[in-house]
Amino acid sequence: MTKVKSIKKEIFQVLIFFSISLIIVVGILTAWNLYNSKIEIIKHNQNQVLKQVDKEVNKLLINIEKIAQYIASNYDRNNLLLKNIVEINNNISSVLILSEEGVIKDFHAISNLNIYKGFDYSNKVYFRKLTDNLNSYWSNVFLSSIDEEPTISYSFKMEKSIGVIMIRLTELSDFLQRFKSQDNSHMIRIFDGSGVMIINPDAKHLVLQRYNASSSPVFTQLINKEKPFTQTIFKSLSLKSNQFGAYTKIKKTSWSILVRDNHNIIMKSLISLLVSIGLIIFFFIALSIFLSIRLSKNIFSSFDKLQTITSKIADGHYNVELNDLHYKELNNLLKSFNKMQVEIDKREDNLEKSLHSFKSLFNSTMESIVLTKNGKIVDVNDITLKLFNTESKKEFIGKQMFDFIEEDYHDLVKSNLIKNTQPYEVELIRPDGKRLQALVQGKIIEFEGKELRLTAVIDITELKQKDQLLFQQSKMASMGEMIGNIAHQWRQPLNTISTCASGIKFEKEFGVLNNDRIVETMDIIVDNTQFLSKTIDDFRNFFKSDKNSEKFLIKDIVDQALKILNASLKNYDIEVSKKYLDEEFYYEGLSNEFVQVIINLINNSKDAFISNKVADRFIFITESIENNKFILEIKDNAGGIPSEIVDKIFEPYFTTKHKSQGTGIGLYMSHQIIVDHMHGNLSVKNINMHIDSKTYIGASFKIELPLE
Repeated sequence: MTKVKSIKKEIFQVLIFFSISLIIVVGILTAWNLYNSKIEIIKHNQNQVLKQVDKEVNKLLINIEKIAQYIASNYDRNNLLLKNIVEINNNISSVLILSEEGVIKDFHAISNLNIYKGFDYSNKVYFRKLTDNLNSYWSNVFLSSIDEEPTISYSFKMEKSIGVIMIRLTELSDFLQRFKSQDNSHMIRIFDGSGVMIINPDAKHLVLQRYNASSSPVFTQLINKEKPFTQTIFKSLSLKSNQFGAYTKIKKTSWSILVRDNHNIIMKSLISLLVSIGLIIFFFIALSIFLSIRLSKNIFSSFDKLQTITSKIADGHYNVELNDLHYKELNNLLKSFNKMQVEIDKREDNLEKSLHSFKSLFNSTMESIVLTKNGKIVDVNDITLKLFNTESKKEFIGKQMFDFIEEDYHDLVKSNLIKNTQPYEVELIRPDGKRLQALVQGKIIEFEGKELRLTAVIDITELKQKDQLLFQQSKMASMGEMIGNIAHQWRQPLNTISTCASGIKFEKEFGVLNNDRIVETMDIIVDNTQFLSKTIDDFRNFFKSDKNSEKFLIKDIVDQALKILNASLKNYDIEVSKKYLDEEFYYEGLSNEFVQVIINLINNSKDAFISNKVADRFIFITESIENNKFILEIKDNAGGIPSEIVDKIFEPYFTTKHKSQGTGIGLYMSHQIIVDHMHGNLSVKNINMHIDSKTYIGASFKIELPLE
């Protein structure tokens, strides 16, 4: 059983749910978008800083390489060259000129505390790395023996010498100090190719100590794992806090430039923003609940008043005072209820009149009408009493309808009980045992709140008897035509027998008759008498009254009909052309009736040829399969059927011949046999035919039979 719910409670819950849900969803989406926007801004700023630092570092390196090229080209011609370069460039602490063996030949430095000509520097990395294949070398950071500070060098080959430029990173470090994070710490760190820290404005002691960070989270979680310019979260060098940043690589020196922000500071600023959004969400939730309660109260009070008024109207109190409700729409609804009540009164009156009219119509129709529910008779009209020769409806009401239906038709009726049907035939049984042939049609209707089946019954017993009489008349008419065909078939053999007998008698009188002549003549007479006997058998098969259903081959029946009509067709110079399918088509039914149909159709063509005086006479018989149906088409070039009567030729007693030539029942009975007995269809239409470059008008009869 369905649980009954309160509409007030449900509306209130839905209103609160959707208002709160909408606010929460909007708030969450807003917070999410703000978070993403904040992160994207940080990413953009960090990437811009990386690009600026990358540009500045590459500018420094390119400048050093250009100075090296200048020294290599001009050193021998200018003895003050080294001094000028060191004094002019703040990024250079000293320049050394080494012999090919690594001994200092010349130098200039800001301070000359620990350097003299003749010192052997052949064991220094920046000297050893220069090989035959390598003309220059950028070193990693190392502790300089000249000024005892962390330094990087650029060594390069000269003509019979090696040049070494010692580089100070003071200006670069000053440049990097411009970039600070939210916590006022510096954003940039630079590491050499081996992971040793080159620049760290926040921890200069790590630079002096040449701290190697290759195993720290900076490398394991970021530089060795992610692609350049890809932000991620990683632990700081001290492992005390999370950092958020990215890196890029300097190709010339394999340096790693790191940009970072304190992730905890970022999250604190975001959390404060989210808290503000949460407070705003809470405020709007409280406001929506307040407004929902107020709105619901007004709506529900109006509903209560509306329910009270409609209940009084439902109880028949139509003079209820209509006070204005809170909402215009509900007032309009209330007025509509009042108007609806007036209309209901009118419709109740009309319904009573319609019910009275239905009952009058129910008993005044010419058809028998039976109302049933689930196969049990509920009511019958007066015509039903007359049809079944009964005096009272009590003999029907409450009984099963199958009590009045022949058992052979029970399955057919059962299959049609659950649907609206087209007319179909059944056999009924009257209480006195008499059988009736009836045409019935059923419709499902709703009457007095019940779903009933209304069945209309028409007595067609007399029509069936007339059809049988028509069939017999058609048979008699066919007999008349068959006698004519027999005359055509026998005329030639009888003439031959008569001629042979007269010839023998004549030869006997003149004494010229011999035994050979007698034998020859007797053989001719025997052959012709056998032909006459066979012809009698063919016609006997046509006229036999066997009503047993059998399976027959369609083309055999067509050939049988043509054999019967052969002499008549030849006599009227009618040429018949047949075209059968390779596949043989069998049908189960009464073969004699089907023969009669074929004969009627061919005779109809023959009569048309004679009536229209057509010179060239052709009949075409073809088999085909169309839309899962077997088609037998018989067409001629006899001039066709006038358009005003083509739709009437299958009606009983309708004929295009003179009254002395036909009864008009041949085509009607052919149609009845194909449609009612063989469950097919017989149709006709006028056609144009092209034969031997000539165009003819003719008629096409199509027999359609269902494929098994």
